[in-house]
Amino acid sequence: MLKTGSIILSIWSCLNFFPSLYVVASILFLGKHPPGLYAILDANDIISMNSQMLATVDSIGLFANLSVAALNLLILVVIWKGLIKGIQWTYWALLASCVLSILAGVAADQAVGFAFPEVNLISAAIVVAGFVICAIGLFKK
Repeated sequence: MLKTGSIILSIWSCLNFFPSLYVVASILFLGKHPPGLYAILDANDIISMNSQMLATVDSIGLFANLSVAALNLLILVVIWKGLIKGIQWTYWALLASCVLSILAGVAADQAVGFAFPEVNLISAAIVVAGFVICAIGLFKK
């Protein structure tokens, strides 16, 4: 059960890691803006923004997405170097980190009027399933 839960949590982490790297690459190399900008503004609003405003949005998008990538890379390492071996403190550290990550996503989505509520629900469901299954494998007597 611990391995199955670890795989589920790894999938969740990859579902956060790779898109965040894509957003970073698209901002840096393709001249795009963070996807959240397009979720709350239409094309005319974006065109009317001055270059300093867009640079600020892009900077925040880079910071946020690189932070997401770093966190999820660390989550993967902790899963496969600690949790899978049954080291209990890693379960609690991962649980706290993942819950805070989901709460950050919900707070960010709330700030823009819940543009992507289904993403938060699916993300939370995957994390809950992963941690419940891990707990069965880790704490069963």
